[in-house]
Amino acid sequence: MARTGRSHRGWSVVLWLVAIWLTFHTTPRTIRTFSQWRHTRAETHQLELELQSLRQHEQYLQSELERARTDLGRESLARQRGWIRKGEEPLRLGR
Repeated sequence: MARTGRSHRGWSVVLWLVAIWLTFHTTPRTIRTFSQWRHTRAETHQLELELQSLRQHEQYLQSELERARTDLGRESLARQRGWIRKGEEPLRLGR
């Protein structure tokens, strides 16, 4: 009976040593993995915001393209750029 108790105690010590070794061995990896996960999560959030901004800009450009396809839209864009029709005189304000 004494032998069984000693054997049990030996296995208990071995199991504790294995548990301690696993804890010290895996903790740095766990911390590194968690840190990488947080960084990736923040980067993903930033990229999603950028994607949303680009989609809004794409919608704006699509609406400008649609406007430029109409006669009135082309004339409006030309006048914004300072173009005038033949025979028109530019209006100059100021000195």
